[in-house]
Amino acid sequence: MPHQTFAAVAIRRAMELICLILLLAAARPGVPIAAAQGGDSATLSVVAEAVNVRSGPGVTFSVVGGLRQGDVVPILSRDADSGWWQVQLPDGQTGWVTDGSAYVRISGDTTSAANESADQPTAPTTGAVLSDHEGGTLVFQTVSGGAIYAVNADGSNLRYLTDGMDPAISPDGQWVAFTRWGDTQHGALGSLWLIRIDGSGERLIVGNIHQPKSPVWSPDGTSLVISVMHGGRTQVEYKCTGERPPDGAYDIRMKREVESDGDIDFKWCYNLPPHPQWALRRVDVATGASEDLPGDLFCYAPDWSPAQEWRLVYNGERGLVNLDIQRGATWALTTDVNDHAPVFSPDGTRIAVSYWQNDHWEIHVLNADGSGRVRLTKMSPRDELDQMMTGHLPKAYNNAAPAWSPDGNRIAFLTDRTGQWEIWVMNADGSNQHALLSADIQAQLRIQYNGMDEHALTWR
Repeated sequence: MPHQTFAAVAIRRAMELICLILLLAAARPGVPIAAAQGGDSATLSVVAEAVNVRSGPGVTFSVVGGLRQGDVVPILSRDADSGWWQVQLPDGQTGWVTDGSAYVRISGDTTSAANESADQPTAPTTGAVLSDHEGGTLVFQTVSGGAIYAVNADGSNLRYLTDGMDPAISPDGQWVAFTRWGDTQHGALGSLWLIRIDGSGERLIVGNIHQPKSPVWSPDGTSLVISVMHGGRTQVEYKCTGERPPDGAYDIRMKREVESDGDIDFKWCYNLPPHPQWALRRVDVATGASEDLPGDLFCYAPDWSPAQEWRLVYNGERGLVNLDIQRGATWALTTDVNDHAPVFSPDGTRIAVSYWQNDHWEIHVLNADGSGRVRLTKMSPRDELDQMMTGHLPKAYNNAAPAWSPDGNRIAFLTDRTGQWEIWVMNADGSNQHALLSADIQAQLRIQYNGMDEHALTWR
C-alpha cells in the first residue's frame, strides 16, 4: 500500500495550520476595546479577565463575541428573567452579557433600560429527553472554534453547550475541557476552559497560550495535557541558495546570475511552507499551573493511557510516539506517517486512529503496543456499484475522528458517505455502521472535519 512521503506530510500539515487559523478567524471574530461612554447613560464595564457575548440572555445561546477586562460598552436593555444585559459592541452589533458581579460592573442610570424577556434557544429536536443515559454521553464540535453539543448515546437529548474546539469529557463524566483561540490576527493566543456537561459552570483554567489544541485528561482527572505551538517556521519563506532544496520545498526553479567578474552562477530558488513546532504542556485543573513536557519538536493530538498513568501517545513527525512523562523518555510506537489522532480504548488495550488512506480518511485500530493493526472502515462494493451506475468513477468517502464508547464495545466517528459530514456509530470490530442522528438533524448541525487532527468527538 503506497504511503505519503515525509515531504508531502510536511506540506499538508502546514496547509492544515493555515486553514485552521483562517477558519478560527471567521468563527470567532475579535472584539476591539470599547471607548468609554460619557454622560449618565448606563454602561457595562468588564472586571473579569474576559466575558463571552452571546446571541441571547443565557449560557445556552451561542457566543457571538467577547469583551476583555477594562472594556466599557453601552447598555441597551435587560432581560427580566435572567438578569442578563443587552449591550452594543463597538462594531455596532448587539449581544448579551451576564449580570454576575464577579464579571461586570454597571454604571449610570439603568431605569431607561427596558426589561424584556427572551425565549431560550433549543437544539434541533431529537425525540425523548433523557439524562444519565446508560450508554453514556457524546460531546462533539460542529467545526473547530464553532458550537459544541452533547447528546445521549442513543441520539436523544441533543443540547448546545458552548463554543470552542477539541472537547474532552473528564474521566468522571462531569466536565468538558476545550480550548479557544482569541485574536487570530496577532499570533492566535488562546485559552483552556472547562464547562459542566449540563452546560453550566463555564470557567477559564488558563489563558495566554499560543494556539492551544487537543486537551486530554489524566486518568485521575486532576491534569490536562494540551498541544501548544512553540516556534518553528510560521510563514512561507523564499530562498535562493547554491544547495539543493530540502524536503517540502515547492515552486522550485533554477536562477542564473552573472557575477561581477563575468562568471555565471546558478542557484536553487524555492518556497518553504510554514512548519511550526508543537510541544506538549501539562496543566493542573485546579490551579492552572503548567509545565512543558519533554518530547519531540512536533507533538500533535496526544492521548493519555487510562491503564498506564505515566504514558502518553501523540502524533510525531514520522508516526505515533510514546512518551513516559515520569522518565521523560520517548520512543516510536508506529513508523507510519499516515497515523493521526490516537485514541485509547477505555481499558487501555487498543488504540483507534484516523488513517490517511492514500487520498482519504479511514479508521484503523491497533493494539496498545502498536501490533495487530485492523482497518475498520471501507467503502462497500454496493456503494462502488451505485457510483458507477450513476456514471461516476468510484470515489472513496471519509471516515475519521473515532471515539470509544465507555464500555469499549462501540466506536463513534465522523463520515461524509452521504455527501455531508455526519456522526455514525459502529461496533468495535467495524460491523453495524449506522447514523446516530436523523439525516435532517445532521443537516442542521453542518458538521465539518478538516483533517487537522481535531478531537471532534468524545464519549463517556
